[in-house]
Amino acid sequence: MNDVELDEALAGFRDDVPEMTEDAFLIGKLRLQAAAEPALEPLPEPEPLTVVRLDVGDPSRRRSPPRRRRLIPWLTAAAAVLVAVGTTVALRSNDHPPAAGPSEVKKPYPKAPQRPARIPSAKRGAPLPPVGVVYNAAGELTASDLPQQPGQYLTMGRYEWGIPTVVRGDVHGGLQMDSEGFWEEWVPADRSGVWRLVRDVDTRRANTREQDEPQWPTMVSGLSYQEGTFEAAKGEYFPPARGSWTQPTEEFIANLPRDPRELYTRLAADASETSDPPGFAVQLAGSLLNRPVPADVRRAIYQALSYHPWIRVSTDARTRDGRAAVSLTIDNLETTRSVVLLVDPANGLLIGTREIRMVDDFPDARAGSVAGETTTHWAVVNGIGN
Repeated sequence: MNDVELDEALAGFRDDVPEMTEDAFLIGKLRLQAAAEPALEPLPEPEPLTVVRLDVGDPSRRRSPPRRRRLIPWLTAAAAVLVAVGTTVALRSNDHPPAAGPSEVKKPYPKAPQRPARIPSAKRGAPLPPVGVVYNAAGELTASDLPQQPGQYLTMGRYEWGIPTVVRGDVHGGLQMDSEGFWEEWVPADRSGVWRLVRDVDTRRANTREQDEPQWPTMVSGLSYQEGTFEAAKGEYFPPARGSWTQPTEEFIANLPRDPRELYTRLAADASETSDPPGFAVQLAGSLLNRPVPADVRRAIYQALSYHPWIRVSTDARTRDGRAAVSLTIDNLETTRSVVLLVDPANGLLIGTREIRMVDDFPDARAGSVAGETTTHWAVVNGIGN
């Protein structure tokens, strides 16, 4: 066979494989670096945030975190979207600049349509446009599950700084803007088995039970649904579980479309009643990514978000504790926060979130400063409590 015959024979080989793009190259490179990067063991304790207090609690109610708390450094990016108990915050980071943007991918994607300005008096914002073309590199992200054998547990440890919290039982009441909380969870290989959750929405305050709060049958120990240890089949700690982006059930996840275009349409519809659908659609996706959902769901979410015309993708982001990440950023025009999802390029797991002020909140809470953030670590262990 001569060269001409060989060229003809190979002419159609891998025609169905897309041409390598600069985006795919950058994300692939970062994925390789992340896979080769040694684990940070033990993890350093993150530096504290400088707090802007809006609601001062009774000093006598404050307390130090429990001595024995095996926190694995780590809610969702959802500002004004309740995730079990939360909403958005006002607090400031002095330890690093926001990690959104200088190295946004350079592929010449189609130009996005101009985003409609928010009308202050409107209760419902302009909807996301119908699914069209790919506008960003979110779909280049890979997704895989950590290997887990029968009897083993997937652990998720999340630290939260500045996630706004209404502390139940606080004599002053109101929204606490300086919270420091955690969420630590063990998920069995058989997802229908018993999960365990240890949580505290604010380690500096006693989150006691209110009069109308039921006695949770899932509570093993603790003060309230905001602070305690819980065990429940399928992770349904606080029944009845309706199933939503922020509180997903097994049925909710199973019924989500895996086709990216259909999933984008579903996200757009579910966010359409909010004050800023383009912003809240991403935050709903982030809420789900913040739970132990399977790789096929995460992959479909990233591909669906690639149709979002106003998401910005950066390949040189870092979590609060210094891990390399790909960032997906959207401006929420209602909350005036840039919401950042930080994704592990090696496996597509959400490893952090960040909210950055778009405008000055106070003289010492300037535009561009960090309003709140989380870091999340995932691992597989042989038993609960490990």
